[in-house]
Amino acid sequence: MRRPGPKSVQAAALRTSPIPVETQYQLHKELLMGALERQYEYGKWVLASLLAVHAGSLLAISQAGAATARLYQACGPLLIYGVATTLVAGGLAWINFSVVANVYAHVLRAIREGREPSLTVRKKYLALVTFWITPLVAVGSLMLFLIAAVRAANVI
Repeated sequence: MRRPGPKSVQAAALRTSPIPVETQYQLHKELLMGALERQYEYGKWVLASLLAVHAGSLLAISQAGAATARLYQACGPLLIYGVATTLVAGGLAWINFSVVANVYAHVLRAIREGREPSLTVRKKYLALVTFWITPLVAVGSLMLFLIAAVRAANVI
């Protein structure tokens, strides 16, 4: 006798739950939408914060008087690279959201036309790559800021 697979066990659990399947679906759909909205807002905050600390540090260096040249030599390029990597992270996030929006539009069109939605390997790969690379680039930007801060502390 075959053991039931994980999908059939999960489907059986949904059928035996006292909460109707449609209610469970709507609840999880709302939770997903809330999580996506918060992910988007938090991502904007992270990018704005990184831009603020890098650009603010460059502004502070320009106002440092006699120490301006030494501070800029020690950490200016790192801060400029930090601004650039933050902009790259923002661009990758934009690509990710654009690909995902395109996928959702395709799924809705397929449902409206009575077809089974399908996801191309290219879109799936691009969405996954930009989803995982973006935070790594943002962490790289943060590391550049921290290294610049250590260098600036050594100059002062």
